[in-house]
Amino acid sequence: MAIPQKKDDTSTPSGVLQEKPDAKAAEHGDHDRIVMASRKPDGSMDQINAEFIGDKDTALAAAKEQLAVQAVSAVDVAARGVSAGPDDGTGSSEPDADVKALKEAQNAAAKKAEAQAEREVNELHRGLGD
Repeated sequence: MAIPQKKDDTSTPSGVLQEKPDAKAAEHGDHDRIVMASRKPDGSMDQINAEFIGDKDTALAAAKEQLAVQAVSAVDVAARGVSAGPDDGTGSSEPDADVKALKEAQNAAAKKAEAQAEREVNELHRGLGD
């Protein structure tokens, strides 16, 4: 015995739920519902037409942390070949200029990444997923 299909009127303007299957749903495409994004090396999302669900503050905090860590790591990797010169082992009480410059670049990258995360979550958040 076949189970009858539910006939609730839950259709959306996206055209995804249809009485008769047709290609109209492809106009809007598939999408991923996520709480935290997977990222490509350049920091862009690795999902299809992502939609953040769940608590917005949690999604925002996760995205900010994720992008900031990735951006800081990229700055660090780009600067690995930089050295201050030969080390004679005497040390100094003065802050290292190269370390200070690296930290400033990391902070700037983290700030930019957090702004990107905020834009993404604000644009793509769709509620608690109910």
